[in-house]
Amino acid sequence: MATEAIGAPDGFIDRRRRSNGIATAVSLVALTGSTLSLWETTFKQPHIDFYVSENIHYTRDPFGSYEVLAVPLTIVNSGARDGAVLSLQLDVKNTTSGKSDTFKSTFTADAAYFGSREDAAAGLKRPKVPFAPLSIAGRHAFTGTVLFYRPRGEKNLIEGAADLDLTLTLVVPPPNNALDKALTKLPNPVTVKASVSNFLPGALYSGDNIPLKVTAGAY
Repeated sequence: MATEAIGAPDGFIDRRRRSNGIATAVSLVALTGSTLSLWETTFKQPHIDFYVSENIHYTRDPFGSYEVLAVPLTIVNSGARDGAVLSLQLDVKNTTSGKSDTFKSTFTADAAYFGSREDAAAGLKRPKVPFAPLSIAGRHAFTGTVLFYRPRGEKNLIEGAADLDLTLTLVVPPPNNALDKALTKLPNPVTVKASVSNFLPGALYSGDNIPLKVTAGAY
């Protein structure tokens, strides 16, 4: 217990106590700020979110007659620790016909994909890269175009003059422990409403892409 000078004026003692209290408060604020800064920059769990562009295109792959949706998107990790996206899935409902199916993230593509053509008879394929799990470093982002393929069915899901609901979901690794589970926020699915105009199916098999008209959900 600190000793106070015998006979010291009361005003001096009060000022000294206030000074000590202010110093203690400043130290607590500094310690709290340092703790929050350390959390934000080092220990904060991955926080994955994503944004879908309006520039969604539909085409078909002649090497297997697959239906393909090309979706440009950005995946952001606002956490401090590295995060991962194992895969993406696109649930598509044709609200005009009532049919639905799931498209899988199969390839990624760049500008060369959209500037080239395909010819099954000549063996020409548009350049694309098999999709691999994405590693998103803390405070970083991935931006690219993902090609979603639909498994071959008896009939195509998407035809001309159709309205579509597209629900995109990210598949991320599950938390390792109870603490991570409590602190980790999983990304919510995003639903985009769009429509496709009439098109010539044969043109799609040679490399044409049909832009969808997005009416809601993309951002």
